[in-house]
Amino acid sequence: MTQSAKSIAIEQAADEDDVGRVNEFFNMRPIKRDLHQFTYRDTLDRAFNRDDRRLFYIEKDGTIVAALMIWCESRVLDDDEAQIRLVAVKPEYRGRGLGRALCERAEQFASEFGKEKMSADVMAESQAVGFWQALGYMVEEEWTTDNGRSMHLVSKPL
Repeated sequence: MTQSAKSIAIEQAADEDDVGRVNEFFNMRPIKRDLHQFTYRDTLDRAFNRDDRRLFYIEKDGTIVAALMIWCESRVLDDDEAQIRLVAVKPEYRGRGLGRALCERAEQFASEFGKEKMSADVMAESQAVGFWQALGYMVEEEWTTDNGRSMHLVSKPL
């Protein structure tokens, strides 16, 4: 059964301990495998220490089960654009609306920051493409990484 996004408690990283816990979450084997990358602590530290970036997470019984990192300012983004850089949900918690709730919270933050568009990068052959489409994101661009991975840039107006 899917929970209402409004009933899901979303936390914002409030201290270095939270950043460390979010880092551990993103680097758990199943999450790292799905993201196809290692998440570096210094990237999360920068997100935590900047006013234009946020780390959001959801806990269950004291354990992080979903997390997201958003950037509202970057030299790679258009002036009106924010980007969800990382979002993940533990496999056993998928399908409960946690990813949707995190993305909606990120969209709210971006709107409050004056952004008009949200984007995210996703592997072209990933099941996550369907997740983004269900949230109203459209494939805006296709590109290939330096190591040959096919990617989509998905976006939606805020």
